[in-house]
Amino acid sequence: MFYIIDQNKLKYFLYISLFSISGYAREIIVTPKDYLAFLTQLNPGDTLVLSKGNYLSNLTLKDIQGTIAEPIVIIGEGLGTIFEAQSCCNTVSLTRCAHLILSNFQLNGNNKFVDAVKAEGTSGNWAHHITIEKLHIINYGYDQQAVGISTKCPAWNWIIRSNKIIGAGTGMYLGNSPGNMPFVNGIIENNLIQNTVGYNIEIKHQLDGARDAFPETQVHGKTIIRYNVFTKDKSSSTGGNARPNLLVGGFPSSGWGSLDYYEIYGNFFYNNPVEALFQGTGNINLYANIFINHFDPSGFRTVYITPQNGVNPQDIKVFHNTIWSATSTGGLRLFNPNPNYKQYCYANAVLSTQAISNFTSLMDNVTDNYDNANKYFLSASTNLSDLDLYPRAGQLTGNITANDFFIHQMDWQKDFNQENYDWNFRGAYSGCCINKGWKLSLDTIPTQKRNPTISFHPDQIKFLLYPNPFNNNISIDSESEGFAFVYDQNGKIISSFKISKGLHTINLEHLSPGIYTLSLQSDKGTIHRKIIK
Repeated sequence: MFYIIDQNKLKYFLYISLFSISGYAREIIVTPKDYLAFLTQLNPGDTLVLSKGNYLSNLTLKDIQGTIAEPIVIIGEGLGTIFEAQSCCNTVSLTRCAHLILSNFQLNGNNKFVDAVKAEGTSGNWAHHITIEKLHIINYGYDQQAVGISTKCPAWNWIIRSNKIIGAGTGMYLGNSPGNMPFVNGIIENNLIQNTVGYNIEIKHQLDGARDAFPETQVHGKTIIRYNVFTKDKSSSTGGNARPNLLVGGFPSSGWGSLDYYEIYGNFFYNNPVEALFQGTGNINLYANIFINHFDPSGFRTVYITPQNGVNPQDIKVFHNTIWSATSTGGLRLFNPNPNYKQYCYANAVLSTQAISNFTSLMDNVTDNYDNANKYFLSASTNLSDLDLYPRAGQLTGNITANDFFIHQMDWQKDFNQENYDWNFRGAYSGCCINKGWKLSLDTIPTQKRNPTISFHPDQIKFLLYPNPFNNNISIDSESEGFAFVYDQNGKIISSFKISKGLHTINLEHLSPGIYTLSLQSDKGTIHRKIIK
């Protein structure tokens, strides 16, 4: 007797049989007609390959959980794999997902009032160790509240990289408006966010206690924003709805997360006709960025570090940035910082009216007017195709700038081109006369020298710490290289040292008896331990 078996059902049967017999991870190739049947069958290590075609149902991912060693991967075939937005729900929806990689497909919003990718704000939801890469997100600009990539639940250890988000209402909105759904330990790199109605990216503030809901968010960490291109045009909202390209909110004032900080470097900010290019508060390291605005948005500075949602600027380090702005209000301004912290502004090149305002710790900055830019740069052109802000011979140099305050940042010693920085220079570039690096353009920044993060798992950092409590010396046996910092209970750094692989004994006899936080930072992330003397 012969049976006719549907080919899709046969494929499903063969994959399930192979998995149940061997236990091996699978590569499952699906089409727009059959992919929904496989979503609930994914196991750690599986790869779901989305064939080319138009997917007319949404990608609803619920309880899709891989592991650190075996993430679940959902990958398309580039621009030919297209999810068409439906009015019913967000195009990619995440609920209780972990160790999941979404890669290499297109999301077309069709001008519907939905989000492209959203970790839903439903009760009890969370999403962690999520990688979103090489997505092409278009036509989600129906309203400023329509978002390209959004998290509305506790979200930690996300990597968002090499995506293009064009014309969304908001490019990325990470966290929620009340501040009780924190976005923790994220890496946002090599993205292009272009011509949004509102923010290119906003990362929301975090309330005190917001990090207490999950053990994994009970850490002090950092969020890295690097190698992105942020740009806005005349499609931007105006008046009370005007938004900066990038806004980063403050962290909790006490408890878990109060020692968190942002590292924002190597980004290209280009134009905003209605608002600032950057606004932020809390603990910020802002370096090796290029900011250009040929518009003069009334009443708005170009780079503005100012209180927001009750959090004042705290530990601020602004160095090696190039700012060229036509704004008549000001180039770089600090406003109402927390007096218990220091705010540094070193070795920047700022060509704008009221170039730098209100920093008390200033050193080696070069300032001038917008119209004088060609004195300093190879080609200060308003035509992007002709633009080159690399220094001319004999310009943007001086004495060696003191760098002791900056050496603990991830890439403090690199310029915008990821070349070793000569601290005789000012601005984002180090060198003169011939720019051999990436040509400024509205596209993703190549990653040849800017190595994108492969993984980001602070829980994979392995080190031993003993004795604890200690008297004068404490030993650290680490499998990672990096820096260690000791913080007092007010969050101030009172000791720091470099860590290489192996065993180290650190003398801390200068500390008074009490409780401290030791923070180890490496290329795998940041991890913290309480220590007692």
